[in-house]
Amino acid sequence: MRRAHAVHPITALQSEYSLWTRDQEQVLPLLHELGIGLVAYSPLGHGFLTGKIRSESDFGPDDFRATNPRFTGENFQRNLALADEVQAIAAEAGAMPAQVAIAWLLAKGDDIAPIPGTKRVARLEENVAADSITLTAEQIAKLDSLPSAAGGHHNEAQMQMIER
Repeated sequence: MRRAHAVHPITALQSEYSLWTRDQEQVLPLLHELGIGLVAYSPLGHGFLTGKIRSESDFGPDDFRATNPRFTGENFQRNLALADEVQAIAAEAGAMPAQVAIAWLLAKGDDIAPIPGTKRVARLEENVAADSITLTAEQIAKLDSLPSAAGGHHNEAQMQMIER
């Protein structure tokens, strides 16, 4: 990132970042130092952090999550505990779990812009309202201490497609 930025200034990096996927935390200090913003896609962990997904049977056969390691088997069960913690903090904050997940990202700095995807206007409005949620230092600390999701980002076939 530093070498690329030296050749031509980089304005933003778009990458997955959320309570669910914390890989980018290792590069955040460098991004802050260089003045590079982070556009965080999938801030709701592909819907898992909304608290609405409670069973593997919630996915249709054409839903990529049905075969994703994070959404199957033992990983699914372990990840429910993560979603439940977000839901508990949402109850404390008087907010929806999705709003807490987005508010946590917004609390990480003005140079992080979450971009949740949705198909419904009501969800868009709910997501936008996350900007008015103020999490306490204690709530942020609890969220910071949560582990990343259990399981890989991709199933075996997807890993072969990206040559990993």
